[in-house]
Amino acid sequence: MKKMLWGLLLLLGPVAAQSQTTLTFPSGKIASQDWVKTYVDSILNRPGLPPTIPVTPPVNTDPSLLPCDAGPEIRSIFEISQTGARIQFHGKNVFGLNFQISKAGQLVRSGQIRPSSSVIQVQYSRLEPGIYTLTLSGSTCTGSDQKEFLIPGKETGVVIPDRVVPPVSAERGTYELFMNLTGFGYEPYAQNGLHHDWPERIEAFQYEWGYGITGIRLNIRWNEWEPAPGNFTRQGLQKVIAYCRARGLKLSVLFWPWRKEGDNFIPEGHYVTGHRGKQHEIETDKRMGSLASELMNEKIYTAVRELSAELNTYEGAYYLSIGTASAEEFTNPVVGEGYGGAKEITGFEPVFQEGFQKFRQAKNLPYARPYIVEWENGAALDMGTDLGKDFARFISLTLTRYFENFTKAVKDGSSGRILSVYSYPDAGSPQNAWYLHANFASQAASADGMFGTDGNDRWDNSRKQLVNAINLGMGKISMNEYDPFDLSSNGYCTGINLGQLEREFEKSYAAGVQVIHLSMSYCPAEIRGMEPHLRYLSEKYIGKPYVRPERPVTEVSITPAYWQGKDIFAPAWTGSNYLQPVDDEFWGEARKD
Repeated sequence: MKKMLWGLLLLLGPVAAQSQTTLTFPSGKIASQDWVKTYVDSILNRPGLPPTIPVTPPVNTDPSLLPCDAGPEIRSIFEISQTGARIQFHGKNVFGLNFQISKAGQLVRSGQIRPSSSVIQVQYSRLEPGIYTLTLSGSTCTGSDQKEFLIPGKETGVVIPDRVVPPVSAERGTYELFMNLTGFGYEPYAQNGLHHDWPERIEAFQYEWGYGITGIRLNIRWNEWEPAPGNFTRQGLQKVIAYCRARGLKLSVLFWPWRKEGDNFIPEGHYVTGHRGKQHEIETDKRMGSLASELMNEKIYTAVRELSAELNTYEGAYYLSIGTASAEEFTNPVVGEGYGGAKEITGFEPVFQEGFQKFRQAKNLPYARPYIVEWENGAALDMGTDLGKDFARFISLTLTRYFENFTKAVKDGSSGRILSVYSYPDAGSPQNAWYLHANFASQAASADGMFGTDGNDRWDNSRKQLVNAINLGMGKISMNEYDPFDLSSNGYCTGINLGQLEREFEKSYAAGVQVIHLSMSYCPAEIRGMEPHLRYLSEKYIGKPYVRPERPVTEVSITPAYWQGKDIFAPAWTGSNYLQPVDDEFWGEARKD
């Protein structure tokens, strides 16, 4: 009925207030009373002007058609221009679509589409900048949906942004609870861009009062984002964005710089390699490029800049981080970490050792291969000699340059809107002799936020507060995480202590943690059981304006504890102070860049 009415009504044109107008409707079809009233009022009250036609979803009049099994539902509208847009929609057994575009209630464009996937291209003749409404309806089954969208530009002298982006202070000024999609998170060719393990867990957080989480952090491996040089899986990320937008969830991304062996991204001599000659790897066929390689830094800059730019199309984008360890944090990688067997300290690939040689030459010192102390299933850099200290310094300088390159890519891609986050596994504990990353003063200087993942089980959760003290002592947005081992005795799917979850989360928020992450994997039943505890925390913290507690700041030199393999920051922490790392004694002399 409605399609037939559009033609009739558009032909009526301007009508004087005293004129008589007869509306003839097709036999057996009835327009709603409200619809007719709105139309008649537009004629009587606005003489000399075209009538305003209230927009209603088109209804297919073929009585033989049945309702669509699902949808069509408009999930998102993106890549919008004055002549077209792309639509992510959901539908089941929807083999044909009608679209109508209206502005201020007036139909301006229409057409038909035969979809071949859940993403369709809508093309239309040129439209002026402004706010429009898209109506999508089935042509082979009955069902419809509407969504507003914005064509950017200038209209009546007012600049219209290309998307609605909340101010940074409003977007980033609240307590958050994110779920990490650990390991396999991103599948660009899946229906929603997510690995099949995760949607069930995300949806388990949907309670009667809303989602218990405020966002997710997606794990994207470099080879999944850029399978071939310059070929980025933008559509895959847009699927994830559409999924998050439909649920009101923020989206952050961990960029994990793994490449498939033999894909020609990493040249010989530039693979991260341990002191015994084994390359850093996961899943037997994934390799990582040297952190000291200028060539690899250039490639990573381009990949991250494009990732940041694509993520920036989402108004709910939050942060980007980078991981080099097998457990996804940012460290000097350790070969074999997390996979059992003997550990190997890395930095022994030719390009890294060439860089160390130049570092020594700049100090007028001879080059020699640094010595690694070994024990059963373990290894550490010997920092008891000047040579060992210099190698630790060069590793720290390399990590600093690598992260600064990453941060620049994040900021360049998003025009400074998306946060750069430094993620680390331990707050300067003795295991830093493996990771060699604890010079936070240098390495995390360019970061907006710091994300500490310290703590092994439910009995040492005080380490979550220690990383917060460092994060806030450095003036960064503070983030920490809890995995199932932090809240249970036996690990995954064995039942977590929900009372401890509430107490720990409240303690973290009260201490100044702004973003808590649920890491690794919680079972859907455990997530559903969190409901009353997350409801309580939402009433008090989650989604509420963030407040940084005022506490005294204690400066902590990372030396000599760094050289001695001792705990660096914990001895200076009282439980009610912040810690500011300083590296004034670390370099021994002026830093050699």
